[in-house]
Amino acid sequence: MRRRKVLKLLAGLDRATVIEGDHLEVGGLRPVLRLEVRFRVGRLFCGKCGERAPGYDQGDGVRSWRHIDVGFARCVLVARAPRVRCVGCGVTVARVPWARHDSAFTRDFEDVVVHDAVASNKQAAADRYEVSWRAVNGMCDRVLAEALRHTDLLDGLVAVGIDEVKYKKGHKYLTVVCDHVTGRVVWAAKGRSKETVNAFFDALGDRAAGLQFVTADGAQWITTVVKDRAPDAVVCLDTFHVIGWAIDALDEVRREEWNVLRKAGAAKAATEFKGLRFLLRRNWEDLTWSQRQVLESLGRANRRMFRALQLKEELRDIFALRPIQAKRAIDSWLVFASRSQLPSFVKLARTIRAYRQSIEATIEWRLTNGLAESTNASIGRIRTSARGFHDPHAFITMVMLDRSGLTPDLPWQNAA
Repeated sequence: MRRRKVLKLLAGLDRATVIEGDHLEVGGLRPVLRLEVRFRVGRLFCGKCGERAPGYDQGDGVRSWRHIDVGFARCVLVARAPRVRCVGCGVTVARVPWARHDSAFTRDFEDVVVHDAVASNKQAAADRYEVSWRAVNGMCDRVLAEALRHTDLLDGLVAVGIDEVKYKKGHKYLTVVCDHVTGRVVWAAKGRSKETVNAFFDALGDRAAGLQFVTADGAQWITTVVKDRAPDAVVCLDTFHVIGWAIDALDEVRREEWNVLRKAGAAKAATEFKGLRFLLRRNWEDLTWSQRQVLESLGRANRRMFRALQLKEELRDIFALRPIQAKRAIDSWLVFASRSQLPSFVKLARTIRAYRQSIEATIEWRLTNGLAESTNASIGRIRTSARGFHDPHAFITMVMLDRSGLTPDLPWQNAA
């Protein structure tokens, strides 16, 4: 087998790249293998837009691109980069088959580094391949931009989940939109406001008419915009948040009763009552027999607390019923809660009435915001692995690469 063919196989270069010479530099910590290459003579294309363009000149001389390491040696591709005159972009460097435009690294090298950055974090990838953190950041931006040019994540959306995720201390949030069909993140932007949700619908355009379901946590800045921009979409309220409202109301009753005991001088009883917080918040079916006995004793010891516990558990049970049964159960629950003489549950009953249509839609279609909450947990792991993000754009880039399925494959996987 010829020398150049062996080098081409070791470097993983495609048929469009021709090796004209090689030179091994020995010295320093690692040897450097320099491959002099060119692309096959043929049509020229603009490096920015990819459109065919006539040649302009031979550029500013020889350029080099860092390539995947070959064994213990660094590998660098060296070639001339001719320029073209593009109708839309003007005079710019012609597209080369081994690298993305405006990059000092080859396409394969960037794919490997970005793949590792997503699997770990940018700093770990930078240390592994002996490049700067900023270089890895630029690679991630270029890989994502190229992927989004070839993939329309907003096409064909039928059911989406909208939620916010924190990216920095001080109430700094991103709004994240997930596709219930594919489970992928399809859109993300800085902020959590009506303007942010409107920006999503602006990007969606006329395709908003195809939305059939939107799941959210009941936040007005989401539901108000959805009703205005996608009036035919069914808004489903997340079950987790509805039960969370009931647990908060239950906690408020517990604190009230604890204060009554404390002010009455029953310090021991108040301490024991305060310790019930964990049991009261748990699902009834997850309690042991002895724990259930403790809560059942509330029926005799504290009727108000036991009434609040019943309201919380009955509201949970409603979500397991069939739609017709659930509607009747909601009617009964609202009557019971409104007459319970528990201010927190009276207030909760008013909230349930306001969101009743969305709650019934959740029960009927069995669509919750669980996907968005699960995605938020995964996004949290990205943030923790990176030790936080100062720039929301950098955070969004990593979220889209990881949670949208846009992480590049390793070069040898594509070759297979």
